[in-house]
Amino acid sequence: MQRSLQDLGWVVGFAAAFMLLHWLSMLSGPLFDIIPGSISLLYLPAFLRVVSIMVAGIPGVAGIGLGGFLMSWAYHDRPALLSLAETTAACLAIVLAHAALRQAMGVVRPPITLGTLITMTGVYCACNAVIHGLIWGLMDVDFTLVPWQLSLMMVGDLLGVVTMFLITRIVIRRSRQLSL
Repeated sequence: MQRSLQDLGWVVGFAAAFMLLHWLSMLSGPLFDIIPGSISLLYLPAFLRVVSIMVAGIPGVAGIGLGGFLMSWAYHDRPALLSLAETTAACLAIVLAHAALRQAMGVVRPPITLGTLITMTGVYCACNAVIHGLIWGLMDVDFTLVPWQLSLMMVGDLLGVVTMFLITRIVIRRSRQLSL
């Protein structure tokens, strides 16, 4: 029972955090969007995708999935099937990146270190762009997609992770200074 409540907390917390960061990314969209609502040069929620599986495992990824689905379906007014496909692509990308990292390190749970996060981010960015490209191609989405845009999607995810990592680091340092 305790574990179920904790898992539910991870799901709800990561879903809410994802929706907030997605909304912030959409506010900055006019500055960074390549394809509005789909590919941005600064996608802040990518940070949560990496952190979710490292911190909370599958419940974290489920939260990211829930938040992603709700934003795609309700905020962007996309069809439910496309929203589900995009959410599945993002969740699959982070799970595959985590599995590849575990396999390469020969561990069940990789340590949360800067090197591990950087490696995880690189693998995730590539997986996410490729899987989204496949999904969008299979579903014949209503925008023209060319390979260089998927490269920019990788860059946007990477910049989102780095930006949020730096912001998180600054906030943690400031809060430590204030508590002293």
